[in-house]
Amino acid sequence: MDRLTSRENYVGYLANRPGAVKFGSHGLFSQSDEPINLEKVAKEIANHGGNVWTHVVSLRRDNAQAMGYDNLKAWRELVKRQIPNIAKNQKIDMANLKWYAAFHDKKTNPHVHIIVYSDNEREGFLTNHGIEKIRSGFANDIYADELHNLYAQQTDLRNLMKKESEQLMQKLADNISQNDVDNAELIDLVAKLHEQLNSSKGKKVYGYLKADVKKTVDEIFIRLSENESIQKMYSLWCEMEQQKHDVYSSAKLQFPKLADNKEFKSVKNMIIRTVLDMNSPVVDIEIEEPELTEKTDDDITDIPPQIDESKQLENDNVIFSDNEELTAEEFTCSNESAVTVDIDDEPQSKYYLKWSTAYKEACKIIYNKQSKLEDFQKAEQLLLNESRSGNVLAIQDLGKLYSTDKLGEKDEKKSFSFYEEAFQGFMEIEPDSDFMFPYEPKFDGQIMKPVNMRSYVWYRIGKMHCYGLGTEQDYAQSFEWFLKSAHEGNKFAQYSLANLYYYGNGVEKDLSQAFWWYRKSSEQGQPYASYAVAQMYSKGEYVAENKETAQRYYKAALSGFLELESKDQADDNLYYKLGAMYKNGLGTEIDIPKAIEYFEKSTENMWSTYQLGRLYLFGAEELEKDKEKAVEWLTKSANDGNEYAQNMLDNMAQFENTILANTIFALFANLCKCIEDDYTQKYKSVRHTVDSRLRRMIRQKKQSFGIKDEQSQSYEQS
Repeated sequence: MDRLTSRENYVGYLANRPGAVKFGSHGLFSQSDEPINLEKVAKEIANHGGNVWTHVVSLRRDNAQAMGYDNLKAWRELVKRQIPNIAKNQKIDMANLKWYAAFHDKKTNPHVHIIVYSDNEREGFLTNHGIEKIRSGFANDIYADELHNLYAQQTDLRNLMKKESEQLMQKLADNISQNDVDNAELIDLVAKLHEQLNSSKGKKVYGYLKADVKKTVDEIFIRLSENESIQKMYSLWCEMEQQKHDVYSSAKLQFPKLADNKEFKSVKNMIIRTVLDMNSPVVDIEIEEPELTEKTDDDITDIPPQIDESKQLENDNVIFSDNEELTAEEFTCSNESAVTVDIDDEPQSKYYLKWSTAYKEACKIIYNKQSKLEDFQKAEQLLLNESRSGNVLAIQDLGKLYSTDKLGEKDEKKSFSFYEEAFQGFMEIEPDSDFMFPYEPKFDGQIMKPVNMRSYVWYRIGKMHCYGLGTEQDYAQSFEWFLKSAHEGNKFAQYSLANLYYYGNGVEKDLSQAFWWYRKSSEQGQPYASYAVAQMYSKGEYVAENKETAQRYYKAALSGFLELESKDQADDNLYYKLGAMYKNGLGTEIDIPKAIEYFEKSTENMWSTYQLGRLYLFGAEELEKDKEKAVEWLTKSANDGNEYAQNMLDNMAQFENTILANTIFALFANLCKCIEDDYTQKYKSVRHTVDSRLRRMIRQKKQSFGIKDEQSQSYEQS
């Protein structure tokens, strides 16, 4: 009875107390303009079995007059506009919402009382956060004009913050370039955290770390926040927050120190991620991609050798091996019959293509990492026997073999001679290559499918033009041959054609065409093409940057590379690439032990030994620093001609300091970004509120001139 009586009395008080501005016979109003039966409403509310909420929205008299909220009409329209906001934050379906209100024009503080409840007695609840959202909704609506000024002020603050951030970054960059990083304490803390994280087990997230590691993170945060520029940026952030608060409160906010502000607790995980990134130092991108030709030890490549000099390595992408060619030539076209053609009684060419048992045995020897001098000599004899009868494949591989030191020393003269004969042989059989139809059995052994030899011969001719093998290097000619072969569906020609488009060799650089042909080749299972597509997604070249899609293509590439390895078709370059993928988490989780395993399999590759040296020098997750091993591997890489390894050996202490300096630079840059991003998000929120108010005012203005609502909607959408 007490509750029922108090509810009835409260409704009566709202409607009839002195100062209540009448809306008809009493002061109670709602959504409809129809008169309200006060007695009926009072009993309905009194007998409601669920919660009934009451709100009071009040303004000082001077503010109310300044904003035009000194009359019943303005207050009623305000409440009607804010009812959806109230329903949303009280978790009440608008279809069930019931509300009534009354405006009291009190001398010191005009205010409105609002009663809210739901027809569904089990519906609705209100939290402190919901109360704040309702308060904010009313404030933003009432002070829309004030927010225009706030918007302008915060634009100025934003520009100041950006300028302060840029000046800090420039100063840090100058210090690093001059080896003048003067924050010794911060350097020591970063080095300490790096060691702690490398030895920590489990998730490398602040909440999961041991107390001593958390303490180091906290100390780094404190040191970063003591920087003068960071303090200025945080002061600007606090000023923005106070300006927003001033819109609907005269109270002054008390802000904690930056390192203690819960709004920036994500900074701690940022610090952890940044220090972990020391395992893949920035100096990776300073290595230019090596120039390769088929007349060197690294001749197994399908990337045109003359690349854009401005291109730099990213993600350890030093060499693309062409072991995919080995797969195509030796193991796909596996019939034992020679392919020769006699047309119109012309003399039969002595040249032919044949993946014979002897040829395949020679190839396996050449690409076997365990092969020794006597093994290579055996392979040489097998190829010589094949070449004497005219097998073009064997002739070209002799050109490759003599361009290396596998037989003891290189023989450039022999190499050129065999390449020249191979080119002549391919050109001789090319006109009749469309009559060549070797067959490849499917795995079930029941269906035989033809292999397009014409496109394959075109691909080989294009490749010889591309690298100047037995003929002058001519990218334009290689482009024509690759293009013909690619249109016939040859996945290796498609990949090679994409490379020409990507680097602009023999054709104008065109990333759209490069991407298209890489993807066509990838769709046929060419793992190097999948890797190239992944890189374009990763770097946002031609396509929009998409790390998730990049990882999907990296995964396909990794699967293809591992399949080549399982068939004993991997060489040093492929092992290097596998190591780099496990090191950087491309298509897989980061796995440093596995990366080291692959780098150690390819120690004849100077980039593998270089990466081993770097890993041991800087340390990594699950790998402690080992300066002695670092020097050993870097020395081997330097002795093999790697100038970057030599530079690192000559300046080892400087490199270690540079890595720490770069990490500190990254920490400051990321902290600036955290403050700016939080500011920008709040800035956009204010702007959205102002713009929403403007659109509503424009819509009302247009309607008053008789303009249809659709037009105003279309304006809003634009």
